[in-house]
Amino acid sequence: MAKKILVVDDDTTNRKLIHTILSKKGFDVLEAGNGIEAFNELSHNKDIAIILLDIVMPVMDGIEFLKEIRAKPEYINLPIIVLTTDDSKKTQATLLGANDVLIKPISPVTLIEKIGNYI
Repeated sequence: MAKKILVVDDDTTNRKLIHTILSKKGFDVLEAGNGIEAFNELSHNKDIAIILLDIVMPVMDGIEFLKEIRAKPEYINLPIIVLTTDDSKKTQATLLGANDVLIKPISPVTLIEKIGNYI
């Protein structure tokens, strides 16, 4: 059974690009456009192996999502890799519980490598 990855990004082009890259590697990719949609996906898919999370999004951004998900015991060990264009968010994301932070643009090789470190 393919590992499920949740890609959370408000930019449709970014989500589709990551979806394509990961699908070609055999992952089952789910998508969400903000933190609220991500929580909805998590409630319907208990076997998500990792989350790729953008920081700057409308409705519920990545910072708020990190705060809320890490407060829930059932998700405390779920790996989360933050993907951002803002290098200054790296420390904040790590302090809030991100397992790793990658600065966009990210090469497909680096993305697959980082995911492999956690699942």
